[in-house]
Amino acid sequence: MDMEVDGIENLSNPSEGGKFSNLKAFVTAAREFEATHSESAVNLMTRYLGLIASSCDLSIFSPGRSEVCAFFSSLWRVMCDGRGPHWAGVAVLARAAIEPSARHALTHTYKFMPILARLLSDSISNDKKVKLLTVMQEISYGIKISWQESYLSSLMKQLTEWITQPMTEPQLRTIGHKSLTVLVNVCYGNLPAIYALMRTVDTKDFVVHLISLKEGGYGGVEVCRLLLCLSGATRGAASTRQPDVHSYLCCTMRTFNKAVSEGDATQLLHAYTFVNDLCSDSNLRSYVLSYPHFVSALEEALKDVQELCLAAPDDMGEPENTVNCLRNVLKFLTVLVSLDLYSLRCHHSALVVLCMKASRTCLPESLELFAAIVSQYRDEGRLPQELISVISDGLPGLLVPPALEPGKAGVQWLQVVGALCESVETQERVLQEVTPDAFEDTLYSVLQYTSQNGVVGAEASQQAVVVGCRTALSLAPLDTHWEAALARMLAHHQVRKLLCVGLTSTNGPRRRQILQLVKHHYFPSDQMNQVFGESLHGISESTTDVTASSSATGCAEGAWCGRLAPAQEHAVDALVGKLGDKLREGKVSDIATSSVMELYGYKMTCLEQRLHSHSVALQGASEHMASLQHSLAMLQATNSSQQDVLYTTQMQNERHKKTIEDLHKQLEDAETTLRGFRAKLAAEKLDKENQKENLHKEFRAQMATLETEMKLREKEFEERLKTSEVEHRALQKKLEQQTSKNSELAGVLIKFEERVKQRDKKLEDAAGNEASLRKEIDHRDMTIKQLEKTVLERENRLYQLTTQLEEMKRVQEMVAKLMSKSASTSMGS
Repeated sequence: MDMEVDGIENLSNPSEGGKFSNLKAFVTAAREFEATHSESAVNLMTRYLGLIASSCDLSIFSPGRSEVCAFFSSLWRVMCDGRGPHWAGVAVLARAAIEPSARHALTHTYKFMPILARLLSDSISNDKKVKLLTVMQEISYGIKISWQESYLSSLMKQLTEWITQPMTEPQLRTIGHKSLTVLVNVCYGNLPAIYALMRTVDTKDFVVHLISLKEGGYGGVEVCRLLLCLSGATRGAASTRQPDVHSYLCCTMRTFNKAVSEGDATQLLHAYTFVNDLCSDSNLRSYVLSYPHFVSALEEALKDVQELCLAAPDDMGEPENTVNCLRNVLKFLTVLVSLDLYSLRCHHSALVVLCMKASRTCLPESLELFAAIVSQYRDEGRLPQELISVISDGLPGLLVPPALEPGKAGVQWLQVVGALCESVETQERVLQEVTPDAFEDTLYSVLQYTSQNGVVGAEASQQAVVVGCRTALSLAPLDTHWEAALARMLAHHQVRKLLCVGLTSTNGPRRRQILQLVKHHYFPSDQMNQVFGESLHGISESTTDVTASSSATGCAEGAWCGRLAPAQEHAVDALVGKLGDKLREGKVSDIATSSVMELYGYKMTCLEQRLHSHSVALQGASEHMASLQHSLAMLQATNSSQQDVLYTTQMQNERHKKTIEDLHKQLEDAETTLRGFRAKLAAEKLDKENQKENLHKEFRAQMATLETEMKLREKEFEERLKTSEVEHRALQKKLEQQTSKNSELAGVLIKFEERVKQRDKKLEDAAGNEASLRKEIDHRDMTIKQLEKTVLERENRLYQLTTQLEEMKRVQEMVAKLMSKSASTSMGS
């Protein structure tokens, strides 16, 4: 039964919900399609899938959000249906596979490989084969297959047919190459897939064909990987010999040099993957370290790599392919440097220069290679002088925190800073160039970016926290600012949580790194208690999860192992013993051969029917398991967002609790102060009442004195009033006289105003005449200038004519002289 996982509400930041609108719309259309299977629902899904596939923002495929989980789960169910928009879904998967965390989720969580394998057939066009195989080679990388899944036999048959077909056309060659890549990815590290391959083809003939492909220069690295898988499955993992590994490495280095010169990003990726796998295998690493031709092969390739680095920013033909080539080259070189071969140290200076040049286009890979180079001198405690001289020029640029998308290149930048802190010469430069605030901002940007990237993001975030804490611990004794930054980092909830997760994980090196951090003498003791306290809680939870998973695994094994009960085993043993006795006694010879063959055919039919039923049941169980994994991914994403909300709520509650306690304390202080004020006010009130009575007595005496004075002043004012009335009458008469004079003056003023208006009018007329005269003067001045110009032109013309006339006169005189000379000459003769 499929669990409904699409209806869970998103608890993340609502401001980011806009970019997931197409995903939500597709989920809605997919539900309508599952309910109705209408043509309109198919068209709607195809439209939304086209919009999603053309999106420039790859973060919409990060698997840590519930919207993305619901989208991929709906897409999986729709593509399982034969009437769904399969090829539009393939386009979306091709776009999503570019993002590393989404590609990991498509491979391990959402299980799209069986669906794509069912689409692969001879009936589709070659273009669709190439598109489908391209997506499959991305999604099949690192796939884990623990049992004989139902799609493996048909997939192996189809892939091996295309690998062994004649490569007569470039498109068929591309199909065969991509089929080989998918086959290698499916078989690498997966014994059930290798057994399915060995049942599909004649192993001997197929190996011969692979060797011919390897010697012909076609897919050499992939052939080496497949040969390694087949030899490990047939002869055991420890059967690989040193000459075989050296042969594989020779082919790989040859492919690497050829791919660098030709700019083949796919071959470079395969070369990096194969070398990384060989170096990661503990059984084969010693053989890799004994390979003697790394230095010569690297010398041949470095020149082409330098040209590739210079061409990357200016390559307008295929800039993405050039950048991918450079990115894979840097990854390949990082693996070689990590081998810690002393013979390769002569190239470290050139590789550092390469890092600084490539940092413009491939910053994360450049920083990772630079950190790997610097880390090789950790035991010496100091860098060589020639390396320091090369680093000193470009070090300020590398120590600048990544401004664009700091979450993507932040882990590598932290690794560079941590590696530089382990050398005395560069440690001072780190203190000068890197501020604690910038370091913390980069670390938190990485944690924010990786929190939505699923398993891949969790691993990167743990690595970033370990590197960041180790760097802060190394710089804290040298600077108080870094000591404060260390305290802030360890107090951060996400940093402490990741330290606890790493401490309780199954990754042994990671646990040792964290324990080394915790036992450092600068690690705060209170933070140590919190880390171990939370880690113990995590251990109990993880133990519960492990118990539940082990019980589920036991149930699954019990359902599919097909082992007989003890009583049945004893009965079968007894029957086989009886048959053996009868055979030795010669009593079985009278059985007809036809009866045995009929019984054998019947048995084979029963076994085929049982195998078919088990295959159908296995396919259903696989689909059910994939659906459960989808549900688990949705629940994990929802749980992560709910944990963030819970943590935010707890922080707010603690902050509010502290605020309430402060307010209670302030309230108690205010009540104490209020009681003191009340006692003080009561005493002051009594004093003021006594003062009030005394003031009343004084006021009464003053009022009696004022009444007496007011009566005296009233008499004085009455006498002044009479005098004022007499003066007012006299002034009234003077005012009347002055009014008559004013009326006469007003008449004279009106006459003067009329005269002024007449004069203003005359002045305006005069101003108008003056303006017209000025215009006429300007016009005449322009005419005079034009005439002067004409006179000058005519004088110039006259001068030219005069000059020409003089020339003509001079020519005429010369002609006359010549004529006279000729006449005299003729007469003399």
